[in-house]
Amino acid sequence: MVNLDRFTKYEITQIQYVLDLCQSKIHIYTILFNDCKLSDRMEHFLTEFADITGVTEKVIIETYMEGDNTQLESKITAELKPVITLMDKEGKYMGVNFHGVPYGHELESFMHAIYNVAGPGQKVGDDIIERATNLKQMNLKIGISSSCSRCPELVQACHRLATINENITAEMVDLSYYPDLQKKFKIMSIPALIINNNDVLFGQKSIEELMDYLEKY
Repeated sequence: MVNLDRFTKYEITQIQYVLDLCQSKIHIYTILFNDCKLSDRMEHFLTEFADITGVTEKVIIETYMEGDNTQLESKITAELKPVITLMDKEGKYMGVNFHGVPYGHELESFMHAIYNVAGPGQKVGDDIIERATNLKQMNLKIGISSSCSRCPELVQACHRLATINENITAEMVDLSYYPDLQKKFKIMSIPALIINNNDVLFGQKSIEELMDYLEKY
């Protein structure tokens, strides 16, 4: 049964509504570790999510332990694990990753990501699509907290760019599970965008503001 302490009735309704809008099926794959708290919580999340989505051809959820499906793992360019990743109806890796449990505010990011991969996706201007298409290969890690109400906008903007440009990988990272990453990049506020494991951009950003910054690379 769905744990309503985690998913409110409103959230359940919104999940079902978004899935009804999706044009095609989507694959949700998860690579987990043994004896890992985050892995356990990811697996629990997807079990609940599967309860909500029910029997549908639109959502295919598969969970593997590391090493169980090396062919799948070779497709995923995520630098961190465990990971939840989305692939399109053809099984194409979309560079949209979650290193954390998308409850709370990040459930919205998760559903937007599904909608963007399954189509038709969030509307963005033709100018943004053209500019995003011209971006160079890039890895974007978005450091967040699940309790942060300002983080989802940046997560969604980065994930949208990844669905437009296959050279971009966007990884939502719940920093409470990755303290070494937070320490390495001296992250004191969120959201924090780590670009190519080098520069860090702090603060809430729209997709237009993000594009203005990323075009410098």
